[in-house]
Order: sequence, then structure tokens, then C-alpha cells
Amino acid sequence: MILDRHSFGIWSFIAKHAFKAVFTKIGQLSVSRAIIDTLRERETALYIHIPFCRSICFYCPYVRFPIGRDSKLISKYVNALCSEIKAYGNLLKELDLKIADIHAGGGTPSLLSGRYFKMILESLAENFGAEPRIAIEANPEDLRDEAHVFDLVDNGVTEVSLGVQSFNERMLKSLGRRHTPEDSLMAIENLHEAGVEYTNIDMMYMIPTRSHDSPQSIDEWRADLEKAIELDVDEITCYPTLITDYCIGYRWVKSGEVVQPDKRTFKKMVYLTEDILSSAGFEPVEIYGYSKKSGWKYVTVNYEMEGPLLGLGCGAMGFTGGFEYQNTCSVPDYIQSVREGKFPIAGARFVDLRERAIRYTTCRLFVCRHLSFVELKRKLGEGIDKFIKKSGFGRFLQLLRLTGRIKYRTEGIQLTRKGLFTAHQICWAFVLNVPCRISEKFLKDPWPEKVHIP
Repeated sequence: MILDRHSFGIWSFIAKHAFKAVFTKIGQLSVSRAIIDTLRERETALYIHIPFCRSICFYCPYVRFPIGRDSKLISKYVNALCSEIKAYGNLLKELDLKIADIHAGGGTPSLLSGRYFKMILESLAENFGAEPRIAIEANPEDLRDEAHVFDLVDNGVTEVSLGVQSFNERMLKSLGRRHTPEDSLMAIENLHEAGVEYTNIDMMYMIPTRSHDSPQSIDEWRADLEKAIELDVDEITCYPTLITDYCIGYRWVKSGEVVQPDKRTFKKMVYLTEDILSSAGFEPVEIYGYSKKSGWKYVTVNYEMEGPLLGLGCGAMGFTGGFEYQNTCSVPDYIQSVREGKFPIAGARFVDLRERAIRYTTCRLFVCRHLSFVELKRKLGEGIDKFIKKSGFGRFLQLLRLTGRIKYRTEGIQLTRKGLFTAHQICWAFVLNVPCRISEKFLKDPWPEKVHIP
């Protein structure tokens, strides 16, 4: 099996046909007006993209740029970020926005020194009154240095999502990762010593291996999970290895030089993850996320799907709730655009209330496992019947209900255990056909006239 955008059968078909969008180039005045007019909620999350990496992993689907830690380009980039923050602050100052969460992803945010995060947080405090705290994604090799970890925590890093991926050296090499299992253990220890508030670790399965070698086995994945639950971490997130057309390893997989485990193994790995982590005291909070801290999880996907989210930095995507935009994916173009006093938005589109309702429902039910009717009405101002009862999406939900994959309750809709693997297929078919396709197309051209998705 190849986990690409075509491999999920009916779910790939639905993702390709149910979600069609066109991003177009839009003028600066139109951008400003669209953001102000559609940002109706007074609490928003903020995502900052740090595209820099020491090297590119074989199957990375994100906007990334190879660079060393000490490059002058990083300083220019952070200065541009602070300018972009100021531009949004000036635009939205009359709205009295509250920043609910600040996350930095990449790329590799942990490449940055603490002083850069201090600059970013000071700019956010000055322009939005935001608290001086940020959650970042990190690579284990960056956190081997205890002094660097303390520097990050002392300058506002309060949550870390650590890209462990595996404790198996063969799997790490297959992914093109630079770090070792020992690096991951040392990074976790250093985070605790430095006093970080929350630690999540990312784990990966369905890892492609050389065709002459044995595929990743159920026992190898079980060993990774059992090692993960021994550690003092607050959350464990587990992702299948997705194959995009633009990742380094794409041609190896397509040519058969490397292979992934089969679909039956994929399903077994999904349910093994659920059983091992749940029995170890980790509460299922998403179909891929399991938390030991009641009321806390490392949040990124919810805001991207549901809004509102302000996206800052090269390659960042923002969604106000009614307006979705994509920043240019070229680092030099991003810096130049901000220097010229422009929003670095390469393409944008409007999202109507019905689409937002479907996005919200899909995220809550097939990612977060439960849709609350009360929360949906609070978020969107109308009940579920208004949006989907007689729609094709409503009929789709009825089919899942009849097959036992979801269950209707008085307060909402619940994903069942039987529906867990279906939810994974729906989720990853969407991810590969929509956000990954958006990144792929905007990586090809810094300022395209029009982009059709998928």
C-alpha cells in the first residue's frame, strides 16, 4: 500500500470531489477589508511558520528551507515576522482581539535561539496584548544541548511537540531523520529539567523501508508505543507516514524501491495504538492524539479547520472563518513583501457558512471524535439541521450512522470504535488532497494568478 492521495478508495474520491476551491491573487486593500469583515469572533489563535531545517526528511510534506542555525537569513526572517505582526496589529487594533493560543511549526522552530522567540513574543504583546508564551515543534537533536533548552524556556517556550517519530534506529534511518533514540530521551529529560509546562511527542508508523528489507512490523510499532508510555510526557500523537508527490522519497515509493506495510497492517496499527495508549492512562482526544493531562492537548489542526486562525510567516495559512489565505512559500519573496509593507498573501478565497459548518463538523467528528450540537450552534449561530440535514454531507453522515461508524446522541454525534479506522481514512484522504495540495502548488510559484484545489 502507498499512502498517497489516491490510495483511500471512496474516501479519496470524496475528498477530491467534495472539496473544490480556487485561490486567487488578491490586492492589498481587498485583503485588509476581507480580514476585518470576516474575523467576527473576538478570540483567535495564531500560527507562526518557521520554515528552516538542517536537512530535509524523506517524506516531509511541509514548507521547508534547508539552513544552518547561525545563518543571517534567520535574523532577517524574524525581523520580517515582527513586521508582519505589527501590520496585523495595526489592521485589527479596533477589534480588541484576544490571542488564545500561539503555535510555531515548521520546518524546525527549535533551530531558533531564545532571543528570537523573545522578539516575536514582545511584538505580539505590543500589538495584541498577548501573553509571553508559545508552543513550538522541535527536533530532538536541537534539544540535546541543555543550555539551548533552558534558553528557549526562559524566553517564553511553554509547550513543546517533540518529533521523536521512532525509538527504532532502522525506522529513523528510513525516514531520513538525523537524530538517534538516545537524542530523544536526552531531549525529553532536558525539557523536564528546564521546566517546560507540557511535552508532546510525535510518533510515526506505516514507515516505508527498502524493498529488499523487511517492512515495519506490528511488533516494531508495539515496541515504539511501549517505550513511549514509559516516558514522562503529557501527550503522544501518532501519525501514519503520508506520501506526497513533492516529497524527496516519492519516486522511491512509486518505483517500488521502498515499500510501506499493507492496508491490513495499517488498520491493525491504528487499533493497536488505541488499545495500548488508552490502557496506559492516555485519554483519546483526537483520532491520533492521546493526552494524560485533562483539558490539555497540543492544538494545531482544530484552528486550521475551524478558525479563526491568523497565519504568519512564509508558507503559513490563515482562516478567519470566512476568508482563507495562503502566504507565499518563498522565503526571499516573503521577506521582500513584508519589507515593502505588504501582506505576504499569495492566494486567498472566501468561505461561506455552509462550508465552514461542514469543516467544523468534519474536524470535531472525524478528528476530535465528538461533535457537540450546542458548541456547533454557539460557533456558527445555527443548528446542525440548517447546514447539513438535507445535503449530500447529511446523507453521508446517515450512511456512517447506519453502518455503526458514528452514533447519534441527544447532545451530539460520537465516533465509534468501529468508525476509528474509517475516520483515519477520511482524515488522511483530506489532508493529502487539500492542505498538502495547497502547499505543493504554492511551492511551485511564489505568486500564482490562480490555484485550483485539489
